[in-house]
Amino acid sequence: MNLPIDMQQLLSGPAETQKRLGQKAKDLRLFQGLKRVTLSEKSGVSAETIRNFEQTGKITLENFLRIAFALHEEHKLNDLFELPEIASLQEIEKRSKPLPKRGKR
Repeated sequence: MNLPIDMQQLLSGPAETQKRLGQKAKDLRLFQGLKRVTLSEKSGVSAETIRNFEQTGKITLENFLRIAFALHEEHKLNDLFELPEIASLQEIEKRSKPLPKRGKR
């Protein structure tokens, strides 16, 4: 079954997303003409950790953020976990109240 790329991305899980992020980081590093050693120096993340991330996608959040900043991609992180756009008056009212301290479900 061939699905459009966007649909494939929606159906992929965390492991596939990790691998894709590692590959994208590698592609951007190479596009910027950086060696792993240079990115290591700029980010403070070891070259071995960068290699592992690029090949497997596995990395700590702290090291992921260090690499993102070193590759000048930090601005893209600001869009993560945004509340959805307001689509009704009910949502406007809901947003005017303070967020609860805990979830209900």
